Amino acid sequence: MANDGTSFTRRKPVRLFAAAVAIGAVSASVGIIAPAAYGDQGYPSWDDVQKAKASEATKQAEIEKITALLTGLQAAADASSKASQIAAEAYRVAQDELDAATLRETSLTEQAATASKKADTSKMRAGLIAAHLAKTGAQDLSLNLFLNGSSADVLLEQLGTASKLSEQSETIYREAVQDKNSAESLGGQAAAATVERTRLTGESMTKFDAASGAAQAAEAALEAEQQKSNDLYGQLALLKDTTADTERSYQAGVDAAAAAAALAAAQSAAAAKAAADQAASAARAA
Repeated sequence: MANDGTSFTRRKPVRLFAAAVAIGAVSASVGIIAPAAYGDQGYPSWDDVQKAKASEATKQAEIEKITALLTGLQAAADASSKASQIAAEAYRVAQDELDAATLRETSLTEQAATASKKADTSKMRAGLIAAHLAKTGAQDLSLNLFLNGSSADVLLEQLGTASKLSEQSETIYREAVQDKNSAESLGGQAAAATVERTRLTGESMTKFDAASGAAQAAEAALEAEQQKSNDLYGQLALLKDTTADTERSYQAGVDAAAAAAALAAAQSAAAAKAAADQAASAARAA
């Protein structure tokens, strides 16, 4: 089945999963968040960090500032990654819908072609019967029966045959009409399926472009986060007289603890809801 010159196969957006591993929930609107230019964010220079070590107060303030910048960088990268996942899922759903519509279009078109051939055959059969009845009509046979009494048996047999042909022609005519209506109905459904497939093709291509752009933005955000965080962790280590690896490990531990606490809270809330639902169900049953 030709797709109006638009053969759109399932494609994976460019570097779609470079910054995103899992596919997230579907969303109609996709917001891409990427870190702005470093200078616009007030990132400290190494000279600023060296000066901040002059006093404990300025050092602590600089530590807090750098920690907040690191948190913001991570949040921006995470948000862009999530937006990329949403765009990828939206594209997948659109492509699945397109595949289903294409299959339906192909099936209906084939059914319509088969029904059209059947209708043509029924029409031809009805025409042949009609022509035969016109050639050997009942009136001619009655006249021959009156004029040729000696061959009455033969003529009566012909008359009976004509009657049967008439009944058969009526049946064939009804079938021809039904076949014609069926062919027209299937043809209309196939045309509608083509329109829907064309619409979904355009929608899928739009979602593909959005997913590709989101993936590239997410990768750029992740790369920016990784590059700038190297400097920030180094500066943080300088202020705290540790190492960048130590600060990264500490932050990873903080993040892991926060994630574990969030998971525990979610599980507790789910358990409480399940208990409440069970109690309500038991109350209704009682």
